[in-house]
Amino acid sequence: MIQIVTGDDIAIPVTLTKDGKLFSIASNAVVKAALVGADHSAILAGPVTLSNTATGANWPASLVVVEIPGTLTAAITAFKPALLEIQVNDGGPLTWFAEVRIIKGLIE
Repeated sequence: MIQIVTGDDIAIPVTLTKDGKLFSIASNAVVKAALVGADHSAILAGPVTLSNTATGANWPASLVVVEIPGTLTAAITAFKPALLEIQVNDGGPLTWFAEVRIIKGLIE
């Protein structure tokens, strides 16, 4: 499970699949991500718009990198399991979820 420490900048690589297969994400697609509650009741951080030029991203091979700055993760007050929601809009929205664990960071 992905662990996210509040106050830290995060860069999480995620390979997306459609029907269990890799697919190409167009460079002009709008790709967004947010940390949301496990019950889908609230956004905890984000949404942020992802870039096909992020270090490690390979959109033609379905690999996105979710970058969320520490200023957004620092505002999270729910320290429990959550979800990373990723939406790709390339002619119509498609959404994926990944389980994450939010951990309170204590060192500033």
